[in-house]
Amino acid sequence: MNKTSIFTALFMAMIMAVSFTGCKSQKKLAAEQAAKELLAKTQKAQQDLEAMVGKDYASLDELATDEARLNEIKSYNLEDATVNDLISKADSHLASQRATLEAKLAAEQKAKEEAEKAKAQEAQKRDIYYLMDNIQGSGDTQSANLMITEALALFASPDVPVLIEIYNDGDIVDYDKPTTASKYLNKLKDVQRNPDKIKEFKTDANGKITELILTKK
Repeated sequence: MNKTSIFTALFMAMIMAVSFTGCKSQKKLAAEQAAKELLAKTQKAQQDLEAMVGKDYASLDELATDEARLNEIKSYNLEDATVNDLISKADSHLASQRATLEAKLAAEQKAKEEAEKAKAQEAQKRDIYYLMDNIQGSGDTQSANLMITEALALFASPDVPVLIEIYNDGDIVDYDKPTTASKYLNKLKDVQRNPDKIKEFKTDANGKITELILTKK
């Protein structure tokens, strides 16, 4: 081998050695960067999970945000015992918080519906009493009959039972002879006296009265 060939071979070997060293350094740097990113991701996941476990949620929207974050952390599949333990705790805590919030919202909705129903029944009670009072004070049969027809439209049928309470002592309650909506309203027209006080009434799904309970005046 001549001197030129030897020099060329040595030069190529040096180039290969430098390239190999550079490639090795790049791989090392990439590995170090990946390790740093994994550590940062793990630390942030741990931080977020710890916040979830110790948090009382005020709304389902707030809870849903952290539920999404929890699912994101799960998708990382981090091989970290602390993180995996916190994931289990966060799962249980968020599920408990969701159950509590949903129960609270259900109770609030039920209370709202009951309040609206009570308000509607109070208005209906006023309407019934107004008509009964005007039937007995109408002064003429034609007007009374028109108001009886209007009043009966509030009942499921003309034969809806009307109970008149004449005695009440705790659990002991006595009623006058049972009558019906039609009979009671016509009696008001005939006897020309003030109607009895409305105590309570029941309605069907259409809001029509199915039972009317009065208290004797």
